[in-house]
Amino acid sequence: MASLPKEISDFMAKYGVRSDEVWPVPGGKAYAVKHKAIERIATEKGITFDRPAVIGCDLSEKSMVVCVFGTMGEKTEWTFGEASPANSKNAYFAAMAEKRAKDRCVLKLLAAHGDLYSEDEAEDFKRPNPHVTRPEDIFAPVERDQHGQPVDNIQQVEPGKRLTVAEQRPIFAALQKELQATDSLKGLRAYGESKSFLDRFSLLKADWQEFLRGVYDEHKQALRQLEVGDDMRMAG
Repeated sequence: MASLPKEISDFMAKYGVRSDEVWPVPGGKAYAVKHKAIERIATEKGITFDRPAVIGCDLSEKSMVVCVFGTMGEKTEWTFGEASPANSKNAYFAAMAEKRAKDRCVLKLLAAHGDLYSEDEAEDFKRPNPHVTRPEDIFAPVERDQHGQPVDNIQQVEPGKRLTVAEQRPIFAALQKELQATDSLKGLRAYGESKSFLDRFSLLKADWQEFLRGVYDEHKQALRQLEVGDDMRMAG
């Protein structure tokens, strides 16, 4: 394997992750890690999980969204796991949603999610060193209006200054991490419309912009589900 970023090599050394358990994720600076490695680390670190909350389940559509809470010592994290024919070929969609949620939760507890993803988070993550990956291979197509403008997503901008792949990777990684750090729909929209975001977003090539629109849409849906759950708890 080529030289790894320090944060990835440090993670591997700290938690005993082998070189054959990690590989690059297409389209960005992040890496995928095997589910078995994440399970092993969770056991070694004594990570425990509460009973998952089913946010949505449609047996006819074979889709499920669950929310999982995990604890490591005094630290607690939560996250969602989603599985449907649109993002998984696995027939056991409930098990896949749970696996994705738990893996994400473990990586969040280890402060590694964003640099590392579970191999089960997207079908293409399972293919070591893929050469070409399109945004539509990972995310559902972004909804657009009759003028081709994204609906409730990052506005259309023309790629600006041409940068090398190596120059674009840290920009993509920073924008992805900042986007996923927003904790409300209002905050997400404000961030996606900010000059700081759009100036850097315009430096990315078109397909990398499309990847970020997919990340934006996925995070938007997760925040929407969370706010619906908060409203239901308040009403109860």
